[in-house]
Amino acid sequence: EKFDSVERAESLLKTISGPICIKLCPNAKNANTGESRANMSKIDDVTQYRITVKAYMTKEASPEFDFMAKWNDNNPMPLRTMQGTIEKETRGMVYMKLHGFGERTVTCMCCGKELKNPISRHYGIGPICMGKVGIVADIEDVDTIKEELEKIEWKGWIIRSSIIDKVEVK
Repeated sequence: EKFDSVERAESLLKTISGPICIKLCPNAKNANTGESRANMSKIDDVTQYRITVKAYMTKEASPEFDFMAKWNDNNPMPLRTMQGTIEKETRGMVYMKLHGFGERTVTCMCCGKELKNPISRHYGIGPICMGKVGIVADIEDVDTIKEELEKIEWKGWIIRSSIIDKVEVK
């Protein structure tokens, strides 16, 4: 029997005992829309998103949380707020290609703390966090800081439930 969704197959499979052979047909047509499954799962790599994640996505693996070691070669996100494209998706995770950006904000893009200094608010990162991500610049040299933030790149898997905010950037 053919199924047009995993959910429908799953409900029937729960009632069957004995050996089962499953054949996946990624290019099969959707029974409801007639659209190819290959087209339905395609990621639009042109759409840019600005995301903010929970702090644990910026931490290396630990015995309590080994996600970074298992999925991202222990390479955590350098900033909590970054911008970029979705490259792949699963039900619980997204693989994104991201970069930093400099923009006026009241919270630090690196640690998420409130920025009190008007100059730090201008480019979105505090002086302590600038050092953590390797930006060496005069705190008042806004253009250099923005350029350095834009050079920060990262790609890897992100747990969907760790995404606090996701905004499409036009």
